[in-house]
Amino acid sequence: MYLPLLDRLLFRRPFEGESAERYARGARPAFGDLDDRLLDRLSDRLGAGRRLLDLGCGPGTFARRAAARFAGLSVVAIEPSRSYARPGVVRAAGEALPLAARSIDVAICLSSIRHVRDRAATLRELRRVVRGQLVIVELDPAADRRRIRAHAAGLASPWLRQAFGPLVVRTAPPAELITSLARAAGFARRALLGDVDQPVYILELE
Repeated sequence: MYLPLLDRLLFRRPFEGESAERYARGARPAFGDLDDRLLDRLSDRLGAGRRLLDLGCGPGTFARRAAARFAGLSVVAIEPSRSYARPGVVRAAGEALPLAARSIDVAICLSSIRHVRDRAATLRELRRVVRGQLVIVELDPAADRRRIRAHAAGLASPWLRQAFGPLVVRTAPPAELITSLARAAGFARRALLGDVDQPVYILELE
């Protein structure tokens, strides 16, 4: 069951300071091999001469894996948090992307669309810059308990392991809501599927 009030109150901001450090060290690793499985799925759309946008790249896990795997792939990593600032990362908000129109072949938002303040505006910006495909991977408030428990087991904090289901997963924006916003921005849905191991949905738009 989706809890929209807690979504608005708790999550529409980037991680900063200690919360950014806790996420990078104690929470991001719980996604396990999801990055590699997503890259497997995108392999026919990535490669030499292509541009990949990782919006809300956080500690840069997915961006680094993509760059290492596909020779000649240009990875654009954008992150609004001051705490994740580092060489090679552009600090910007999703609502105002510093990119030319139709300059991105594939864009991904991996557990990041929930953290932007204005999701509709961010999706309109993504529609402006993406000439190929947008993939949104987000925690699924309809995920079954098995997948929630499997992810929670990889979290470093005992408190977060207990709170992960009711306060993190159940407050994430459902696929139907993001699909509706994406359609209003001009995207069409290509596919919607759940992951076999992680409590996420994978929404492919074009």
